[in-house]
Amino acid sequence: MFRAYVVDDEPNVLENLTGNPLFIDCGYKIAGSSTDPIEAMNEIKRIIPDVVFTDLKMPGLSGVELMEQLRERGAECEFVIISAHGDFEASRRFFKMKGFDYLTKPVSDEELQSLLGRLSGRIAGKKASLSTHGGTSSPELNRIIAFLEKSLEEKHTLESLSEKFDINATYICHLFSVNLGTTFVSYMTKLRMETAADLLKGTRKSVKEIAGICGYDYLYFVQVFKKYHACTPTAFREGRGE
Repeated sequence: MFRAYVVDDEPNVLENLTGNPLFIDCGYKIAGSSTDPIEAMNEIKRIIPDVVFTDLKMPGLSGVELMEQLRERGAECEFVIISAHGDFEASRRFFKMKGFDYLTKPVSDEELQSLLGRLSGRIAGKKASLSTHGGTSSPELNRIIAFLEKSLEEKHTLESLSEKFDINATYICHLFSVNLGTTFVSYMTKLRMETAADLLKGTRKSVKEIAGICGYDYLYFVQVFKKYHACTPTAFREGRGE
């Protein structure tokens, strides 16, 4: 699930937005919220959400100012401004800093659902790009991924990775969630299934050999491959499943 943080100085607005079930339905978890933009800034730096929803007009720090200060500190999350006020200058500054979009108060379910759908595509694309080109922004996770890619045949678990890298298993889960928007188990399945597909198309190795290279016994490999690619390994190799 993607992680969202919400900032609004009106407690009732904050409660209504964070309690909206559309977030869960659209694949988002509310990772934190605050009515105080200064407190929010410190929490956002610690939590590292995928997106920040922030009110525009707040005492002490506006939503655009919050975004500016977080950007200056290296925050790469998306930003959505929520406002009942029209402010051309604030809008110009917001989009100049590559803010994602505006929501107008009161926020309708239709408007929120549409935005969350578009936002999911943006966040997923960023995570995929990080994964494909040069790794993620986490050196720790990059080391773990490099190790996993070179040792697919091993039976990796969070506990075995925790022991090897001397990193808490819960924190490893956090790294996969924050940087790639997925779980360790889902990432391993994707890595193994895509490696298997490459081997089936690019080599003459038998399906049983490929299963072993990817860390599976033969029968379970066929089962997982069929679920992931919607065809058997043999059909995939012959082009009948594409």
